[in-house]
Amino acid sequence: MTSTVAQKAADEMASRSISGELLVKHCHGQPNESGFTYLGVLFAIAIIGVALLAVSEVWAKVAERQKLAQLDWAGQQYVQAIESYYYANTGSVHFYPAKLDDLLEDKRYLSVKRHLRTLYPDPFTGTASWKLIASPTGGIQGVSFDQDDEVVIHRRYAFLPPNN
Repeated sequence: MTSTVAQKAADEMASRSISGELLVKHCHGQPNESGFTYLGVLFAIAIIGVALLAVSEVWAKVAERQKLAQLDWAGQQYVQAIESYYYANTGSVHFYPAKLDDLLEDKRYLSVKRHLRTLYPDPFTGTASWKLIASPTGGIQGVSFDQDDEVVIHRRYAFLPPNN
């Protein structure tokens, strides 16, 4: 009998920490619930991943719309500059610019006139590699942008003077 009492006392002492607190022991008969938390975390990560995928698609669409708005703005700047160049001649004969650089510095007169501040790049490539639209009378009538990647974009920006 003393051996069972001594065995119980030894087991109780082994289950206590140095400070005297009881240590929790998992017996083989009790269910272990730590796998449930792991599955919950995995499920939460999967939901967050799906939500981030949806947000990234919306973000890509918004970025594309912003680039199209920048493209339209730059195209309109070229149209206004070509119109300003065309009507800068006070005579009855009007000319289109021979090249886009003529819009930056119009050297037809004694003082230099600037119709355009800078050659604006297209926002999709980041370069000023616009396709030029030639005028039937010579010179540049406008610019165009063509992209045939994932999204097909065709834009033309041209100045058409009214017939007098």
